[in-house]
Amino acid sequence: MKIKKWMKWMWVPVLLAAAGVFIWWGFFAPAGKRFRLYDRVRETEVFSVPVKAGDQLRLEIEHSFEHIPWYEYYTIREDDQFNLDAIAVAGYGAGIPAEMDVPTRVEDGLVWMEDINSVFPCFKWITSAVYMKGLSLNGTEVFDFRTLPDASKILGEIINIRGNLTSVQH
Repeated sequence: MKIKKWMKWMWVPVLLAAAGVFIWWGFFAPAGKRFRLYDRVRETEVFSVPVKAGDQLRLEIEHSFEHIPWYEYYTIREDDQFNLDAIAVAGYGAGIPAEMDVPTRVEDGLVWMEDINSVFPCFKWITSAVYMKGLSLNGTEVFDFRTLPDASKILGEIINIRGNLTSVQH
């Protein structure tokens, strides 16, 4: 059976379309979000982890004077910013707010200040190898700040990834 000449070429548009979709998916399609810690002096990424809106970050700090635990709880917003939900600290005074204009309670030795709702587009920290402890994502510790050199200038931000094959940051 002879195939007509035009039938041989009818697959070309299909193959071109498939190639176009593959190139878009591999190099340009949205491929998720990551929370990353970036050293602003060395200009290097020190940590990154996949995240999504609604995930909770917990920052654990030790107060430098009182030497008591301090926890900050943030929720990742749809607009890739961070909402400070709550602070829990084992005391007050010496620079620790005794009571903010938010619901405050004492539980298990911690003073909880909740419904703070302060929004941060990113974090800019100068870290302490002694007093900045861990960063948790949804209840699991994912990074220990004590692994960084003291006084590291760290940027914490949400980045959008483009391309499933390249992970290009956008």
